[in-house]
Amino acid sequence: MDTKIVFLLLLGVLCRQCRSESAQGEIGQFLEHYSKKGSELATRLSVASWNYAVNISDSNLNKTHVVKTQLREFEEHILEQGSKFDLKSLSEDEQRQFKFIISKPLPQEEQLELSEIISEMSEIYNTEEVCFNKTESGDADSKSKCHTLSPGLSNIMKESLDFQERKQAWQGWRVQAGRKMKPLYERYVELKNQKARLNNFTDQGDLWRSNYETETFESDVMGMYEELRPLYQELHAYVRRNLHSIYGEDVPPNGTIPANVLGDMWGRFWNNLYPLMIPYPNKPNLQPSKERMASQNMTVETMFKTTEKFYTDMGFEPLFDSFWNHSMFKKPEDGRVVQCHPTAWDFGNKQDFRIKMCATDYSFHDFLTIHHEMGHTIYQMQYRHLPYQFQRGANNGFHEAIGELMAMNAATPSYLYKLGLIDELVDDEESDINFLLSQSLITISTLPFHLVNDVWRWRVFSGEFPQDQWNNEFWKLKREMVGVHPPVPRTPKDLDPPTLFHINQDYTMMRYFTRTILQFQFAEELCREAGHEGPLHRCSFAGSKAAGAKLGEMLSLGGSVPWQEALDKFAGIREMSVKPIVKFFQPLYEWLKKKNIENGDIVGW
Repeated sequence: MDTKIVFLLLLGVLCRQCRSESAQGEIGQFLEHYSKKGSELATRLSVASWNYAVNISDSNLNKTHVVKTQLREFEEHILEQGSKFDLKSLSEDEQRQFKFIISKPLPQEEQLELSEIISEMSEIYNTEEVCFNKTESGDADSKSKCHTLSPGLSNIMKESLDFQERKQAWQGWRVQAGRKMKPLYERYVELKNQKARLNNFTDQGDLWRSNYETETFESDVMGMYEELRPLYQELHAYVRRNLHSIYGEDVPPNGTIPANVLGDMWGRFWNNLYPLMIPYPNKPNLQPSKERMASQNMTVETMFKTTEKFYTDMGFEPLFDSFWNHSMFKKPEDGRVVQCHPTAWDFGNKQDFRIKMCATDYSFHDFLTIHHEMGHTIYQMQYRHLPYQFQRGANNGFHEAIGELMAMNAATPSYLYKLGLIDELVDDEESDINFLLSQSLITISTLPFHLVNDVWRWRVFSGEFPQDQWNNEFWKLKREMVGVHPPVPRTPKDLDPPTLFHINQDYTMMRYFTRTILQFQFAEELCREAGHEGPLHRCSFAGSKAAGAKLGEMLSLGGSVPWQEALDKFAGIREMSVKPIVKFFQPLYEWLKKKNIENGDIVGW
């Protein structure tokens, strides 16, 4: 062959290699730039958002808008620069990073409007009051008692056994909050769809489902629920029978249950009902009373320190000083209006992690919530070494599953006994049934609730439900899937879903459905790693460094790999499975079936 031709061919190969190495260098610099600048802006936005959350004011709100405008400008810059690269030539890891960073923002005016709408719904949620004993004109008289959602209305829905009082609180909240949010939420839907379509999704529901990286996600979750429906229906029948014994004909022994008697403002968690329907009340109390919590000095500060020890005993590192110095554990007493809904915050700078909540001393409910929220914090700390674009859960359900898994373990009799919160540790079938029922009221009971809230939004975003029928369609789904009905007729003025924090603050609810499935898959694997032998529901992995190391390895992956791969590395399975949750609750399922037959109850509605 002509040596000149050989030389030219070699030169061509070398030039292509040079161009390839040059392109790789540019891609690396681009991704590094995004990680550095993105984390800086995330920190600034987190600081501004935190300051607003712990002191709701127009001034603090405006500061968040300033940072959001800067973030939008950065997104436009990243979009422009990122479009220069041929994505097909990128490595798998680089393509995954691009997936998380290339997103088209709304036009500036619409982006600001969307931000203001979400903030306005937040203000309504945190400040609206329901007044009892109103005059005939509807105005509050001088003797009225007016309550915000937290703590007033929440306490009524947690503690009151007066059906009419509960109904007034339920309806009042939806009049005061829901009706004010209705026009805001209608516009919110338009803007969210607009942004989703800018990014080549059919609608916002399509975008949300993409988080799970499978084309069959909707049918997958519906299939999982169908497998668990028999257990839910048996639980529903048992709860309905016990509520009928308390409220009489206000809660009929058959059919659907009025939504105002299910333990909280939305009927999401039923755990507050447990003291009313303990299967074997002579067994040790698995929900320590306020007095028992006080006897162990379980103040808010003690509960947080106890929870930190729960994690460090498993081998996780202690929380940073910034956590203790800057978190908001209690509702301030200086008159500030704050967001009380418990949340865990990652400030994006690898060193500032906080929790915001309005906990109260000696509250077992808050004790479990703290274990849950700190689970988020531990997850955030585990993946902080990754590029900013991977500092996230493997999917939304993973993050929630970790928190709920730890809260469930904190409720096990062995852990409570170790802390001196119950008198004795009894391993018998009756105690097992008590424990399993208490757990079912915060897990099994939530499955159709979470499913309905997102199925409804998927249909709203897709346009399947006409706007004037949104609320009617919501209650059709509630009746069909959850087995509940509104205690008072709904009107065209009403829009009830946004009265829930997660709906008005732009959170998916599917994260909570999938977390319930995943938490039992995680539990089964951690119990195996901890060397547990015996029924799954009797396992506690508290104090197991082997379990902690196994869990920490998965958490450290963050969002760097698809969730299927993370789950496979952890448990040797690439899909969500209901088998562990079915195994966990099997003794309760058999007991409920027998009990409902004894009571002559018709299961279902």
